[in-house]
Amino acid sequence: MVFASCKEMDGIGNTMQKKAAELERMAEVLVTGEQLRLRLHEGKVVKDRRHHLRTYPNCFVAKELIDWLLEHKEASDRDTAIKIMQKLLDQSIIHHVCDEHKEFKDMKLFYRFRKDDGTFPLDNEAKVFMRGQRIYEK
Repeated sequence: MVFASCKEMDGIGNTMQKKAAELERMAEVLVTGEQLRLRLHEGKVVKDRRHHLRTYPNCFVAKELIDWLLEHKEASDRDTAIKIMQKLLDQSIIHHVCDEHKEFKDMKLFYRFRKDDGTFPLDNEAKVFMRGQRIYEK
């Protein structure tokens, strides 16, 4: 029989703690993103929009969203609001409607929640979270 040494066990424990902390941060971002999505739908910030004779369903204008975050005291200043939205963009919770911008820009650009267009990439951890979210909502 082979037994792991105390150092190996500590290493495994540290790795598991780091993974758990990472999953917890990801869950917080997912929850925050979903709560924001629901509030923006309620407030009619997310809606169908037209540009150059094309309609983009369920999207928001970045500049209007930053204004909304400030008006509703969700961010203390524009830079903080942009950082919040960049985090959601980095985690693939939102995206530019044409996927042309990898940085969130405080401009008249259309962005959309991936959950609203069915492009949210679900890995196993996200699926478990989403299932928990649905149970919680019921």
